[in-house]
Amino acid sequence: MKEQFVPVAPDASVVQALARGVCPVCTLMRSLQNAIVETPHRYPATTLCNFHAWSLAHASPAGEAVRILRAVLEQYSSRSDSELMEIHPCHWCLAIREHEDEKLTEYARELKRERFRNWVTQFGTLCLFHGHRLIKMLAPDDAEVVRRMLASNQDELGKQLMEFEVRIKRGETGGGGVLGHITEFIVSQRGLTR
Repeated sequence: MKEQFVPVAPDASVVQALARGVCPVCTLMRSLQNAIVETPHRYPATTLCNFHAWSLAHASPAGEAVRILRAVLEQYSSRSDSELMEIHPCHWCLAIREHEDEKLTEYARELKRERFRNWVTQFGTLCLFHGHRLIKMLAPDDAEVVRRMLASNQDELGKQLMEFEVRIKRGETGGGGVLGHITEFIVSQRGLTR
């Protein structure tokens, strides 16, 4: 389950994201999130969550950040005091959630193909969150494939963690990404909001 960095476009298929050795749904969500921050003019927004507002301020082209932040300010200036206290959905979070739902549906559809099913049975990886969301969408026999994959992922990560503990006892501190892989399995990739 070692990650190999291979850039994947946000509109790539689940099949194209499989080669990464990490949850392909997380990979595609993260890719979309990066694209949003890098090219915010393609993703208009007038409400942003804390994470995306700071991402915009930190990593987006300055001119585009100014335009979007101005739109957000204008949106807030037209609201009443009571409306300002309400929680408004982040437009970028909504786009990412929609993308996530589409990719889970695509994964479920691909699971019907024998070649895909065989590959994920042997080598597949999903984070717990996406694995359990997918299980809820599937027929019992397809859900069992995902349950076995999650169990296999957990067993493999457990072995890697035990090996890492042995190395720690010998004084080694380099984890080779084991802790990151386990964290991704438990809570999804870093920076993905829930």
